[in-house]
Amino acid sequence: MNKITGVTRRDIFDLFKKGITEDNWLITENIFYPYYGRFDVVGFLKRLYNLADWESRDSRVENAEEEIIMHTHNGDYSDDWIFEDERFQLLDGEDNILLNFLCEVFHPEVRDENGAWERYLERINTLLNEDGYEDGYEIVATSKLSGRDVFSWKIYRMKPAMYIPFSERNKTLIINKKISVKLPNAVRHQLFKVMNEYNEIFYLTDETNWNYYKSVSEFAFDDITKFYIPRHFVDNEYVEIKEFNDFIKGTTPFTVFDVIESFDRHTTKSSQFENEINAIFKLNNINVELRDGEIHSTSNKVIGFDDSTNINEAGLEELIRIAEDLYNKANYSYAVEKIWDAFERIKTYYYPTLDKKKSVEKIINDISYGNEHIKKMFDIEFKVLTDIGNSYRIRHHEKNKIDISNDLYYEYFYKRCLSLISILLKNI
Repeated sequence: MNKITGVTRRDIFDLFKKGITEDNWLITENIFYPYYGRFDVVGFLKRLYNLADWESRDSRVENAEEEIIMHTHNGDYSDDWIFEDERFQLLDGEDNILLNFLCEVFHPEVRDENGAWERYLERINTLLNEDGYEDGYEIVATSKLSGRDVFSWKIYRMKPAMYIPFSERNKTLIINKKISVKLPNAVRHQLFKVMNEYNEIFYLTDETNWNYYKSVSEFAFDDITKFYIPRHFVDNEYVEIKEFNDFIKGTTPFTVFDVIESFDRHTTKSSQFENEINAIFKLNNINVELRDGEIHSTSNKVIGFDDSTNINEAGLEELIRIAEDLYNKANYSYAVEKIWDAFERIKTYYYPTLDKKKSVEKIINDISYGNEHIKKMFDIEFKVLTDIGNSYRIRHHEKNKIDISNDLYYEYFYKRCLSLISILLKNI
């Protein structure tokens, strides 16, 4: 099911049609930014669609590319005609079609650095964030090209109204010593160096119209003191922390995690912040990662997806991310159910162009690269996993299947299925 409603889609289209209206002191300013950036309309569309392979709607020319060139040059097609043209599926197609389109709008080769693209990106993300049942989407920087951000989309997890620190959420596990992490001083200094770089200052107004400044570090301090008085060791004394930088030394690793999570909650550059924090964890072999604003263990994550894996299919990505979260929380049976749902969905990757059987055949051909032995192996693996899903009680509502009596078997099913999916997504 698509999350992006028709209302949101038209709101996004209106930004490109009508511009962004902003009040600038005594005047109202209308800011325009073309979706095709430094290209013309046809040049931009060719980056996303094989227009030369599409049929023309005009009998005078051979294909859609020639049709669009002719009618745009003649002025028959306005710049924004594509939003209503069903061939591009921007109004009523799958979510990922619109999301991929928007990512291309902000690609470094396309976007006009002198234009108002950043304001458009911010406004579009606001619309996408709010569209969804529990979460929406967001367009985030995931790599660099010539020093400029390249954007992809991901599921946007709405942050709860109240932040509950890592140490509070995991209090029982910490008390029972089920969580053990060491953060050497050198690692702490690296982490706090990143936080200081992202320590933005905001200009705010309170309910009495009093204007004041507040930094991300001050917000983090406030978040933590709602739950406990932070302390650290100084000269063998456990004393109350008065300043933000006091968190660096003499605190428990879990307190540092609290600070990192809260920092991520308030920075406007969450995606970049998470990437840099995780780079430090990985560099120092700390088996945790910051994901969607929360610290998670990676020690039991045998198989997963690296940052270069682009799923680019909204429903599939959501199933996989939910499965990963469930598995990391040791909820193995429901993790298996979700990963099997993802497996069934990936079988229809080329749908509706092909039926499920032919879609699977094409997937196997694509990843075999003409090697008949490899092709046979993947064919067998698809059939085995399908048989497991049909025979065992993978889905909780299916009472007439073979019951799975041990979490060990769920772990095996999960890892086997995810292993295949992870390979497929790197190749299709």
